Amino acid sequence: MPLDWCPFATKRPIVSDNFSIGRGGQKVKAVVLHIAAGKMSAVFPTFNDPARKASAHFCVGKDGTIEQYVSVNDTAYANGLAWKDGQWYNPSGKPVQPTWQDLIPKINPNLYTISIEHEGMPADKWTPEMYDANNRLLLWLAEQFDLAYGARRTLIGHSAIDPVGKPDCPGPNVEYDRIALELAAWRAARTMIWMPINDQAALYWFAQENDLGYPQTDEFEFAFKNATYLAQVFNLGIVYVKKGDWGKVKWLKKQ
Repeated sequence: MPLDWCPFATKRPIVSDNFSIGRGGQKVKAVVLHIAAGKMSAVFPTFNDPARKASAHFCVGKDGTIEQYVSVNDTAYANGLAWKDGQWYNPSGKPVQPTWQDLIPKINPNLYTISIEHEGMPADKWTPEMYDANNRLLLWLAEQFDLAYGARRTLIGHSAIDPVGKPDCPGPNVEYDRIALELAAWRAARTMIWMPINDQAALYWFAQENDLGYPQTDEFEFAFKNATYLAQVFNLGIVYVKKGDWGKVKWLKKQ
């Protein structure tokens, strides 16, 4: 069974009025990204107000801080829809046509999703610290629920569930493909045996030019969106490049 609370998130449990115990027999199948539309400091008071009937499992701050409000084994109230007379309705009672193709017919998506709020407004660009913290949290959730992330399938925005009430949540600048690619690279890296490497390789030289330390694995391949990538782990991060696109080597901070 997944751990209730993320070990590297600040635990801030909210009142029991604003979430439901358990998941009604449903298994988590996706993570939904949200925007808080304000400061992180306002998130806990909102979710801890019994009159609001609102909650998410987590919030990520612009500085990389992570807070958790609801156990991942319980149901937060961030992604709710109701099914009536052959139609989905959002919490305001308005009919909606979700674009998320993996909705379970007639089942409230709150029961099988994890919700992550992010500090800021919809038009904001996420800070590097937010992406790093978000990825670290998503990796932990992947381990807890055996998730493989695909942009707009198992990693979606709230707008894909409620395009009427939340058309800009989490916002147009969130880089879903970047997140999914970086997570695929990290999950592939974690399967490798840690060992020294050829110091004449191109990825090695990129790492040295960027002060990323020494190689921790051999070069390895992983696939993403029908393309093959070459990657290698160093002390401070993972260096990767799409095969055939050798001029665009990139790297990720180590999680």
